[in-house]
Amino acid sequence: MNSVLKPLTFALAGLLFAPACMGAPRPELVREVLEGKRHEARASWWGFDAQDSTQYLQQAINSKVKTLIIDRQKSPWMTRPLTGVSNQEIVLATGTELAALKGAFQRKGDCLLTFPGCENITIRGEKKDRGKTARIRMRKEDYQSEAYEKSEWRHGLSFSACRNVLIQDLAIEQTGGDAIYLGTAPGRGPNRNVVIRRVDCNGNHRQGISVISAQDLLIEDCLLRNTSGTAPQAGIDFEPNAPGESLVRCVVRNCVAENNAGTGYQICPQTMNSSSPLISIDIENCVSRGNTQHGIHLCSAPKDAPRGLLRISRFTSDRDRMAGLSVQFNPWDGVRIEMKDSELRDCARDDAFFPPIYVQGSGADRGPAGNIHFTRVTVRDDVDRPFFRIRVNSESGVKAITGEITLKRRGATEAIKLDEARLREFSREWKTAK
Repeated sequence: MNSVLKPLTFALAGLLFAPACMGAPRPELVREVLEGKRHEARASWWGFDAQDSTQYLQQAINSKVKTLIIDRQKSPWMTRPLTGVSNQEIVLATGTELAALKGAFQRKGDCLLTFPGCENITIRGEKKDRGKTARIRMRKEDYQSEAYEKSEWRHGLSFSACRNVLIQDLAIEQTGGDAIYLGTAPGRGPNRNVVIRRVDCNGNHRQGISVISAQDLLIEDCLLRNTSGTAPQAGIDFEPNAPGESLVRCVVRNCVAENNAGTGYQICPQTMNSSSPLISIDIENCVSRGNTQHGIHLCSAPKDAPRGLLRISRFTSDRDRMAGLSVQFNPWDGVRIEMKDSELRDCARDDAFFPPIYVQGSGADRGPAGNIHFTRVTVRDDVDRPFFRIRVNSESGVKAITGEITLKRRGATEAIKLDEARLREFSREWKTAK
Protein backbone atom coordinates (compact mmCIF):
# COMPACT_ATOMS: atom_id res chain seq x y z
CA MET A 1 0.00 0.00 0.00
CA ASN A 2 1.18 3.54 -0.77
CA SER A 3 2.84 4.99 2.34
CA VAL A 4 0.78 8.20 1.98
CA LEU A 5 -2.57 6.42 1.61
CA LYS A 6 -1.97 3.90 4.42
CA PRO A 7 -2.51 6.29 7.38
CA LEU A 8 -5.55 7.79 5.64
CA THR A 9 -7.03 4.33 5.09
CA PHE A 10 -6.64 3.42 8.76
CA ALA A 11 -8.12 6.76 9.83
CA LEU A 12 -11.21 6.21 7.66
CA ALA A 13 -11.55 2.68 9.01
CA GLY A 14 -11.45 4.08 12.53
CA LEU A 15 -14.30 6.43 11.73
CA LEU A 16 -16.27 3.65 10.07
CA PHE A 17 -16.09 1.35 13.08
CA ALA A 18 -16.16 3.99 15.84
CA PRO A 19 -19.06 3.56 18.29
CA ALA A 20 -22.12 5.55 17.28
CA CYS A 21 -22.36 6.81 20.88
CA MET A 22 -19.39 9.13 20.36
CA GLY A 23 -21.31 11.37 17.95
CA ALA A 24 -22.80 14.83 18.53
CA PRO A 25 -26.37 15.42 19.78
CA ARG A 26 -29.06 14.38 17.29
CA PRO A 27 -32.05 16.75 17.71
CA GLU A 28 -33.75 15.36 14.62
CA LEU A 29 -33.78 11.88 16.19
CA VAL A 30 -34.97 13.29 19.52
CA ARG A 31 -37.86 14.90 17.65
CA GLU A 32 -38.81 11.54 16.16
CA VAL A 33 -38.78 10.00 19.63
CA LEU A 34 -41.06 12.73 20.98
CA GLU A 35 -43.39 12.30 18.02
CA GLY A 36 -43.67 8.58 18.76
CA LYS A 37 -41.89 7.50 15.58
CA ARG A 38 -39.00 5.83 17.45
CA HIS A 39 -39.29 3.46 20.39
CA GLU A 40 -35.57 3.06 21.04
CA ALA A 41 -33.15 5.91 21.65
CA ARG A 42 -29.64 6.69 22.84
CA ALA A 43 -29.08 9.12 25.69
CA SER A 44 -26.33 10.84 23.71
CA TRP A 45 -28.93 12.05 21.19
CA TRP A 46 -29.91 14.60 23.84
CA GLY A 47 -26.26 15.40 24.58
CA PHE A 48 -23.30 14.48 26.74
CA ASP A 49 -21.23 16.64 29.08
CA ALA A 50 -18.23 15.03 30.76
CA GLN A 51 -18.66 17.45 33.69
CA ASP A 52 -22.43 17.11 34.29
CA SER A 53 -24.91 15.26 32.05
CA THR A 54 -27.90 15.44 34.39
CA GLN A 55 -30.08 17.53 32.10
CA TYR A 56 -29.50 15.27 29.11
CA LEU A 57 -30.15 12.08 31.05
CA GLN A 58 -33.32 13.41 32.67
CA GLN A 59 -34.65 14.73 29.36
CA ALA A 60 -34.00 11.35 27.78
CA ILE A 61 -35.82 9.56 30.61
CA ASN A 62 -38.70 12.05 30.48
CA SER A 63 -39.18 11.36 26.77
CA LYS A 64 -40.75 8.07 27.95
CA VAL A 65 -39.15 6.24 25.05
CA LYS A 66 -39.75 2.53 25.47
CA THR A 67 -36.04 1.58 25.41
CA LEU A 68 -33.39 4.10 26.43
CA ILE A 69 -29.76 3.10 25.89
CA ILE A 70 -27.23 4.98 27.98
CA ASP A 71 -24.42 4.56 25.50
CA ARG A 72 -20.76 4.34 26.39
CA GLN A 73 -18.70 7.53 26.26
CA LYS A 74 -15.01 8.26 26.71
CA SER A 75 -15.71 9.15 30.35
CA PRO A 76 -18.51 8.35 32.83
CA TRP A 77 -21.96 9.91 32.63
CA MET A 78 -21.70 12.26 35.63
CA THR A 79 -25.07 13.05 37.13
CA ARG A 80 -27.06 14.60 39.95
CA PRO A 81 -30.15 12.76 41.27
CA LEU A 82 -32.41 11.35 38.54
CA THR A 83 -36.08 10.30 38.59
CA GLY A 84 -37.36 7.36 36.56
CA VAL A 85 -40.70 6.85 34.80
CA SER A 86 -43.04 3.94 34.10
CA ASN A 87 -43.03 1.69 31.04
CA GLN A 88 -39.36 2.15 30.23
CA GLU A 89 -36.33 -0.07 29.81
CA ILE A 90 -33.01 1.62 30.60
CA VAL A 91 -30.02 -0.24 29.17
CA LEU A 92 -26.48 0.66 30.17
CA ALA A 93 -24.28 -0.33 27.25
CA THR A 94 -21.31 -2.59 27.89
CA GLY A 95 -18.65 -0.68 29.82
CA THR A 96 -20.88 2.30 30.53
CA GLU A 97 -20.51 4.01 33.89
CA LEU A 98 -23.27 6.11 35.44
CA ALA A 99 -21.59 8.06 38.23
CA ALA A 100 -22.58 10.49 40.98
CA LEU A 101 -21.38 14.04 40.43
CA LYS A 102 -18.85 15.16 43.02
CA GLY A 103 -20.30 17.74 45.42
CA ALA A 104 -23.89 16.82 44.59
CA PHE A 105 -26.31 14.61 46.60
CA GLN A 106 -26.27 17.04 49.53
CA ARG A 107 -29.80 16.22 50.69
CA LYS A 108 -30.02 13.24 53.04
CA GLY A 109 -32.39 11.32 50.76
CA ASP A 110 -30.76 12.08 47.40
CA CYS A 111 -30.52 8.84 45.41
CA LEU A 112 -28.87 8.37 42.06
CA LEU A 113 -32.01 7.00 40.37
CA THR A 114 -35.41 7.03 42.09
CA PHE A 115 -38.61 5.33 40.89
CA PRO A 116 -41.65 6.63 42.82
CA GLY A 117 -44.76 4.48 42.31
CA CYS A 118 -43.70 3.36 38.82
CA GLU A 119 -44.53 0.19 36.92
CA ASN A 120 -43.05 -1.89 34.10
CA ILE A 121 -39.46 -0.84 34.69
CA THR A 122 -36.25 -2.48 33.53
CA ILE A 123 -32.77 -1.24 34.32
CA ARG A 124 -30.03 -3.52 33.12
CA GLY A 125 -26.56 -3.73 31.79
CA GLU A 126 -26.00 -4.84 28.22
CA LYS A 127 -24.80 -8.43 28.51
CA LYS A 128 -22.01 -9.32 26.09
CA ASP A 129 -19.49 -12.13 26.33
CA ARG A 130 -16.23 -10.85 27.83
CA GLY A 131 -17.66 -7.34 27.82
CA LYS A 132 -17.01 -4.91 30.66
CA THR A 133 -19.83 -4.79 33.21
CA ALA A 134 -21.97 -1.67 33.23
CA ARG A 135 -21.55 0.21 36.49
CA ILE A 136 -23.46 2.58 38.76
CA ARG A 137 -21.08 4.34 41.11
CA MET A 138 -21.48 6.90 43.86
CA ARG A 139 -18.99 8.57 46.23
CA LYS A 140 -19.38 6.96 49.65
CA GLU A 141 -16.26 8.47 51.19
CA ASP A 142 -17.49 11.97 50.34
CA TYR A 143 -20.86 11.34 52.03
CA GLN A 144 -19.07 10.01 55.12
CA SER A 145 -17.03 13.23 55.42
CA GLU A 146 -17.85 16.38 57.39
CA ALA A 147 -18.85 18.10 54.15
CA TYR A 148 -22.13 16.12 54.17
CA GLU A 149 -24.94 15.77 56.67
CA LYS A 150 -24.90 12.19 57.96
CA SER A 151 -27.41 9.97 56.23
CA GLU A 152 -28.06 6.32 55.36
CA TRP A 153 -30.47 6.98 52.47
CA ARG A 154 -28.31 8.05 49.55
CA HIS A 155 -29.16 4.89 47.62
CA GLY A 156 -28.08 3.84 44.15
CA LEU A 157 -31.47 2.60 42.91
CA SER A 158 -34.57 3.39 44.98
CA PHE A 159 -38.03 1.93 44.29
CA SER A 160 -41.12 2.91 46.27
CA ALA A 161 -44.35 0.95 45.76
CA CYS A 162 -43.36 -0.09 42.23
CA ARG A 163 -44.70 -2.95 40.13
CA ASN A 164 -43.07 -5.23 37.53
CA VAL A 165 -39.40 -4.37 37.97
CA LEU A 166 -36.30 -6.03 36.51
CA ILE A 167 -32.79 -5.06 37.65
CA GLN A 168 -30.11 -7.12 35.95
CA ASP A 169 -26.43 -7.40 34.97
CA LEU A 170 -25.08 -4.38 36.81
CA ALA A 171 -22.45 -3.44 39.36
CA ILE A 172 -23.64 -0.90 41.95
CA GLU A 173 -20.99 0.42 44.27
CA GLN A 174 -19.94 3.03 46.82
CA THR A 175 -23.43 4.39 47.47
CA GLY A 176 -24.23 6.49 50.53
CA GLY A 177 -26.97 4.05 51.52
CA ASP A 178 -28.03 0.84 49.80
CA ALA A 179 -27.18 -0.35 46.32
CA ILE A 180 -30.88 -1.18 45.89
CA TYR A 181 -33.71 -0.01 48.16
CA LEU A 182 -37.22 -1.48 47.93
CA GLY A 183 -39.31 0.94 49.95
CA THR A 184 -42.92 1.97 50.11
CA ALA A 185 -45.11 5.07 50.03
CA PRO A 186 -48.16 6.01 52.12
CA GLY A 187 -51.24 4.22 50.83
CA ARG A 188 -49.40 2.68 47.86
CA GLY A 189 -48.62 -0.82 49.15
CA PRO A 190 -45.50 -2.94 48.63
CA ASN A 191 -43.25 -3.35 45.63
CA ARG A 192 -44.69 -6.19 43.54
CA ASN A 193 -43.15 -8.57 41.01
CA VAL A 194 -39.51 -7.51 41.35
CA VAL A 195 -36.55 -9.47 39.95
CA ILE A 196 -32.95 -8.59 40.87
CA ARG A 197 -30.56 -10.81 38.95
CA ARG A 198 -26.76 -10.90 38.47
CA VAL A 199 -26.12 -7.65 40.34
CA ASP A 200 -22.83 -7.01 42.15
CA CYS A 201 -23.51 -4.79 45.19
CA ASN A 202 -20.04 -3.78 46.32
CA GLY A 203 -18.79 -1.47 49.06
CA ASN A 204 -22.03 0.29 49.91
CA HIS A 205 -22.64 2.32 53.06
CA ARG A 206 -25.65 0.62 54.69
CA GLN A 207 -26.78 -2.47 52.78
CA GLY A 208 -26.31 -4.30 49.55
CA ILE A 209 -30.11 -4.61 49.25
CA SER A 210 -32.79 -3.38 51.68
CA VAL A 211 -36.27 -4.86 51.43
CA ILE A 212 -38.80 -2.73 53.32
CA SER A 213 -41.95 -4.03 51.65
CA ALA A 214 -42.26 -6.52 48.80
CA GLN A 215 -44.52 -9.20 47.37
CA ASP A 216 -43.26 -11.68 44.77
CA LEU A 217 -39.59 -10.77 44.92
CA LEU A 218 -36.75 -12.80 43.39
CA ILE A 219 -33.11 -11.96 44.18
CA GLU A 220 -30.96 -14.33 42.14
CA ASP A 221 -27.28 -14.86 41.33
CA CYS A 222 -26.24 -11.69 43.13
CA LEU A 223 -23.01 -10.80 44.91
CA LEU A 224 -23.43 -8.74 48.09
CA ARG A 225 -20.07 -7.71 49.47
CA ASN A 226 -17.95 -5.28 51.44
CA THR A 227 -20.81 -3.29 52.98
CA SER A 228 -19.49 -0.89 55.63
CA GLY A 229 -20.47 2.50 56.98
CA THR A 230 -23.59 2.43 59.14
CA ALA A 231 -25.65 -0.34 60.71
CA PRO A 232 -26.94 -2.86 59.83
CA GLN A 233 -24.22 -3.17 57.11
CA ALA A 234 -25.72 -6.43 55.80
CA GLY A 235 -25.62 -8.12 52.44
CA ILE A 236 -29.43 -8.22 52.34
CA ASP A 237 -31.71 -6.82 55.04
CA PHE A 238 -35.46 -7.56 55.17
CA GLU A 239 -36.70 -4.89 57.56
CA PRO A 240 -40.21 -3.38 57.31
CA ASN A 241 -40.92 -0.01 58.90
CA ALA A 242 -44.56 -0.63 59.89
CA PRO A 243 -46.93 -3.52 60.74
CA GLY A 244 -48.88 -3.28 57.48
CA GLU A 245 -45.88 -3.78 55.22
CA SER A 246 -45.13 -7.07 53.49
CA LEU A 247 -42.42 -9.69 53.14
CA VAL A 248 -44.48 -12.08 51.04
CA ARG A 249 -43.16 -14.69 48.58
CA CYS A 250 -39.61 -13.38 48.72
CA VAL A 251 -36.95 -15.71 47.28
CA VAL A 252 -33.17 -15.27 47.57
CA ARG A 253 -31.44 -17.83 45.35
CA ASN A 254 -27.83 -18.58 44.38
CA CYS A 255 -26.43 -15.49 46.08
CA VAL A 256 -23.14 -14.87 47.92
CA ALA A 257 -22.86 -12.39 50.80
CA GLU A 258 -19.27 -11.88 51.84
CA ASN A 259 -17.00 -9.59 53.84
CA ASN A 260 -19.83 -7.36 55.03
CA ALA A 261 -19.39 -5.46 58.30
CA GLY A 262 -22.77 -6.80 59.42
CA THR A 263 -24.72 -9.99 58.73
CA GLY A 264 -24.90 -11.84 55.43
CA TYR A 265 -28.71 -12.29 55.33
CA GLN A 266 -30.74 -10.36 57.90
CA ILE A 267 -34.48 -10.67 58.58
CA CYS A 268 -35.74 -8.11 61.11
CA PRO A 269 -39.56 -7.86 61.23
CA GLN A 270 -39.36 -6.02 64.56
CA THR A 271 -42.04 -3.48 63.64
CA MET A 272 -44.49 -6.16 62.49
CA ASN A 273 -47.01 -8.01 64.66
CA SER A 274 -49.49 -10.87 64.60
CA SER A 275 -51.87 -8.89 62.39
CA SER A 276 -49.19 -8.30 59.72
CA PRO A 277 -49.26 -10.23 56.42
CA LEU A 278 -47.73 -13.67 56.89
CA ILE A 279 -44.00 -13.59 56.20
CA SER A 280 -42.74 -15.97 53.50
CA ILE A 281 -39.02 -15.88 52.70
CA ASP A 282 -36.98 -18.61 51.00
CA ILE A 283 -33.18 -18.54 51.08
CA GLU A 284 -32.03 -21.19 48.60
CA ASN A 285 -28.52 -22.33 47.71
CA CYS A 286 -26.86 -19.24 49.15
CA VAL A 287 -23.49 -18.63 50.81
CA SER A 288 -22.52 -16.32 53.65
CA ARG A 289 -18.76 -15.99 53.93
CA GLY A 290 -16.45 -14.00 56.18
CA ASN A 291 -19.04 -11.52 57.44
CA THR A 292 -18.30 -9.67 60.66
CA GLN A 293 -21.60 -10.72 62.23
CA HIS A 294 -23.96 -13.66 61.57
CA GLY A 295 -24.57 -15.75 58.48
CA ILE A 296 -28.36 -15.55 58.86
CA HIS A 297 -29.96 -13.51 61.62
CA LEU A 298 -33.69 -13.33 62.36
CA CYS A 299 -34.69 -10.79 65.00
CA SER A 300 -38.43 -10.74 65.56
CA ALA A 301 -40.65 -8.38 67.55
CA PRO A 302 -40.23 -8.83 71.31
CA LYS A 303 -43.98 -8.25 71.75
CA ASP A 304 -46.80 -9.71 69.63
CA ALA A 305 -44.46 -11.30 67.10
CA PRO A 306 -45.44 -11.79 63.44
CA ARG A 307 -46.10 -15.20 61.90
CA GLY A 308 -45.00 -16.87 58.71
CA LEU A 309 -42.23 -19.05 57.30
CA LEU A 310 -38.49 -18.61 56.79
CA ARG A 311 -37.24 -21.56 54.74
CA ILE A 312 -33.45 -22.00 54.47
CA SER A 313 -32.19 -24.74 52.15
CA ARG A 314 -28.73 -25.69 50.82
CA PHE A 315 -27.19 -22.81 52.74
CA THR A 316 -23.52 -22.47 53.72
CA SER A 317 -22.16 -20.20 56.42
CA ASP A 318 -18.39 -20.20 56.03
CA ARG A 319 -16.18 -18.49 58.60
CA ASP A 320 -18.73 -15.86 59.62
CA ARG A 321 -17.42 -14.23 62.79
CA MET A 322 -20.60 -14.67 64.80
CA ALA A 323 -23.27 -17.38 64.58
CA GLY A 324 -24.05 -19.16 61.35
CA LEU A 325 -27.72 -19.01 62.42
CA SER A 326 -28.93 -16.55 65.05
CA VAL A 327 -32.59 -16.28 66.13
CA GLN A 328 -33.74 -13.63 68.60
CA PHE A 329 -37.16 -13.00 70.13
CA ASN A 330 -39.00 -15.54 67.99
CA PRO A 331 -41.69 -17.32 70.06
CA TRP A 332 -42.66 -20.94 69.51
CA ASP A 333 -45.81 -19.80 67.67
CA GLY A 334 -44.08 -17.03 65.69
CA VAL A 335 -42.23 -17.36 62.38
CA ARG A 336 -41.56 -21.00 61.53
CA ILE A 337 -37.87 -21.41 60.67
CA GLU A 338 -36.86 -24.45 58.63
CA MET A 339 -33.21 -25.14 57.87
CA LYS A 340 -32.31 -28.16 55.77
CA ASP A 341 -29.43 -29.54 53.71
CA SER A 342 -27.16 -26.82 55.09
CA GLU A 343 -23.73 -26.48 56.65
CA LEU A 344 -22.37 -24.04 59.23
CA ARG A 345 -18.59 -24.14 58.90
CA ASP A 346 -16.06 -22.61 61.29
CA CYS A 347 -18.42 -19.91 62.52
CA ALA A 348 -17.69 -17.68 65.54
CA ARG A 349 -14.27 -19.25 65.96
CA ASP A 350 -12.94 -16.29 67.93
CA ASP A 351 -16.16 -15.09 69.55
CA ALA A 352 -16.54 -15.71 73.27
CA PHE A 353 -20.31 -15.18 73.25
CA PHE A 354 -21.80 -16.63 70.07
CA PRO A 355 -21.57 -20.28 69.01
CA PRO A 356 -22.46 -21.59 65.51
CA ILE A 357 -26.20 -21.67 66.44
CA TYR A 358 -27.70 -19.13 68.84
CA VAL A 359 -31.28 -18.74 70.08
CA GLN A 360 -32.48 -16.00 72.43
CA GLY A 361 -35.95 -15.69 73.94
CA SER A 362 -37.83 -12.51 74.75
CA GLY A 363 -38.83 -13.05 78.39
CA ALA A 364 -41.16 -15.20 80.47
CA ASP A 365 -44.26 -13.11 79.72
CA ARG A 366 -43.79 -13.70 75.98
CA GLY A 367 -43.83 -17.48 76.19
CA PRO A 368 -41.27 -20.06 75.08
CA ALA A 369 -38.78 -19.30 72.30
CA GLY A 370 -38.59 -21.66 69.36
CA ASN A 371 -40.32 -22.86 66.18
CA ILE A 372 -36.97 -23.82 64.62
CA HIS A 373 -36.65 -27.08 62.72
CA PHE A 374 -33.47 -28.71 61.39
CA THR A 375 -33.20 -31.37 58.67
CA ARG A 376 -29.79 -32.67 57.47
CA VAL A 377 -27.86 -29.76 58.96
CA THR A 378 -24.12 -30.11 59.61
CA VAL A 379 -22.04 -28.01 61.99
CA ARG A 380 -18.27 -28.12 61.50
CA ASP A 381 -16.67 -26.68 64.62
CA ASP A 382 -13.28 -27.51 66.12
CA VAL A 383 -13.63 -25.12 69.07
CA ASP A 384 -14.16 -26.79 72.46
CA ARG A 385 -17.53 -25.28 73.43
CA PRO A 386 -21.27 -25.85 73.05
CA PHE A 387 -22.07 -25.50 69.34
CA PHE A 388 -25.70 -24.61 70.12
CA ARG A 389 -26.58 -22.05 72.79
CA ILE A 390 -30.04 -21.10 74.00
CA ARG A 391 -30.49 -17.95 76.09
CA VAL A 392 -33.83 -17.98 77.94
CA ASN A 393 -34.83 -17.59 81.55
CA SER A 394 -36.14 -20.54 83.50
CA GLU A 395 -39.77 -19.42 83.33
CA SER A 396 -40.02 -19.13 79.57
CA GLY A 397 -37.97 -22.03 78.23
CA VAL A 398 -38.15 -23.25 74.64
CA LYS A 399 -40.72 -25.12 72.57
CA ALA A 400 -40.88 -26.59 69.07
CA ILE A 401 -37.16 -26.81 68.36
CA THR A 402 -36.83 -30.10 66.48
CA GLY A 403 -34.66 -32.21 64.22
CA GLU A 404 -31.15 -33.59 64.16
CA ILE A 405 -27.80 -31.90 63.69
CA THR A 406 -24.58 -33.59 62.67
CA LEU A 407 -21.58 -32.22 64.56
CA LYS A 408 -18.15 -32.70 62.96
CA ARG A 409 -15.29 -31.89 65.31
CA ARG A 410 -11.62 -32.85 65.00
CA GLY A 411 -12.30 -35.81 62.74
CA ALA A 412 -15.20 -37.17 64.82
CA THR A 413 -18.82 -37.16 63.71
CA GLU A 414 -21.80 -37.14 66.08
CA ALA A 415 -25.51 -37.12 65.23
CA ILE A 416 -27.33 -35.04 67.84
CA LYS A 417 -31.08 -35.34 68.18
CA LEU A 418 -32.72 -32.18 69.49
CA ASP A 419 -34.81 -33.77 72.20
CA GLU A 420 -35.83 -32.19 75.50
CA ALA A 421 -32.70 -33.33 77.32
CA ARG A 422 -30.39 -31.82 74.69
CA LEU A 423 -32.28 -28.56 74.58
CA ARG A 424 -32.08 -28.34 78.37
CA GLU A 425 -28.33 -28.92 78.12
CA PHE A 426 -27.90 -26.19 75.51
CA SER A 427 -29.79 -23.71 77.71
CA ARG A 428 -28.23 -24.72 81.06
CA GLU A 429 -25.80 -21.85 81.33
CA TRP A 430 -28.55 -19.35 80.50
CA LYS A 431 -31.18 -20.49 82.99
CA THR A 432 -30.96 -17.35 85.08
CA ALA A 433 -30.40 -14.93 82.20
CA LYS A 434 -32.46 -11.77 82.51
